[in-house]
Amino acid sequence: MTSICYLLLSFLLFVAGTVQETPQEVVTRYNNYKAICKGLDFKNVGNKDTIAFQSSLIKTLKYVSSRSTVVFDKVSLNEGNAYDKISGKFTAPSNGIYFFTWTTLSNAGKTFGTDIVRNGEIIAKNFSDGRGRIGFDMSTSHANIKMKKGDKVWIRTHDTWGQFAHGDWCFFSGLKL
Repeated sequence: MTSICYLLLSFLLFVAGTVQETPQEVVTRYNNYKAICKGLDFKNVGNKDTIAFQSSLIKTLKYVSSRSTVVFDKVSLNEGNAYDKISGKFTAPSNGIYFFTWTTLSNAGKTFGTDIVRNGEIIAKNFSDGRGRIGFDMSTSHANIKMKKGDKVWIRTHDTWGQFAHGDWCFFSGLKL
């Protein structure tokens, strides 16, 4: 039964990255599902401490240098305090599998390529390509990453593709499965 609750919470954060919800709406939905699980007397036996975060980009980024950390500086959820909004890095508080998702929005005629990295090693990539478009281009990627306590994960620009990322429309979130 506990795994059903975790599945529900994981699905919630996955869906939040694919629909147009504000970070506060994601937090409200998370808290509602958490209350439902508690009301159904689900016990958090597999993981005593919840690890989950939701962050977004406040300002628009333009022409960011290669392999620069993208700092998602507005944090709306940080259960377990594992995400640092100053450095833009998530530090695993314990061993386990973590699920991450990130979304970027680029302007017409611009691109924004990113990598999710664990301790500097590329795990997955994301590319918003607004070239040849009249409007914006949004792209979302996901990664399940096995981490040891103290490992770090962050989003960085991929090579020279950091031309334009629209503030308030770029998100980075994660949770321990």
